[in-house]
Amino acid sequence: MFVVTGLLGANAALAAEPTLAEKLCSSYTQVESVSCRVRKTSEVDGKTATLLSQVYYQRPDRMHVENIAPLRRRIIADGRQFYYYVEGMAKGFSCPLTKLEGEWSIMQKSVPGSAMEHLLRLQGVPETPLEGASDYPVRRGYVRERVFVVLACDSEGRLARIEFFKTPEMKNLTAQVEYSDFRKVTGTCWLTGLQQGTAYFGANTVRETRRFDNLIINKPITAGLFDAAAFFPKVDFVDDFSKLTDELPKQEAK
Repeated sequence: MFVVTGLLGANAALAAEPTLAEKLCSSYTQVESVSCRVRKTSEVDGKTATLLSQVYYQRPDRMHVENIAPLRRRIIADGRQFYYYVEGMAKGFSCPLTKLEGEWSIMQKSVPGSAMEHLLRLQGVPETPLEGASDYPVRRGYVRERVFVVLACDSEGRLARIEFFKTPEMKNLTAQVEYSDFRKVTGTCWLTGLQQGTAYFGANTVRETRRFDNLIINKPITAGLFDAAAFFPKVDFVDDFSKLTDELPKQEAK
């Protein structure tokens, strides 16, 4: 009886051990606030597009993203409500944070400069230990629908690369993200100043680079930046994003 109880207790403790993905995601709770300027550059078939943004994040549920170019767009989460508006459109989109779903929810929860947009999708997913490499001594694999995700950490325990394969055999790499220019928050938490992503679609390759400049971490942020009423004084909002699809932003005459 005592042997059985002991075995059951050991199994329960083993099952409760968080995965690497969960530990990394949890480490970002040490980030209380972030402000930074983001430059996202995408390259497809030799054509390049750049999105410039100023971003403010404050735990637990406050965010302000101002896209400066090519379109002027503003996103605000004030702790209760989510707001999205593109300058020149007749209406904006808004809903309670508790009803935010999918990509919207992941974006709102992700700490700027983190890998949370990928790690949040791996919460609760069992992991498989993988053989380490010289640059990445710690590697773990995760099976999700139609993709096998590999997390690779460097010798300091920092998440340095995420790889995406079609199957667990890891013979067909479909995408990868590399993290560098690390900014230490604590001994177990780092943000990155540079994220470089590559995706492969047959003969085509898509590259995306995100640079996080002027990173200010865990410093006070002006409360007024999360006051939606101050930034959207005359905007009508709908609670269904699909209602905005037929409305295009008005372009200023050149």
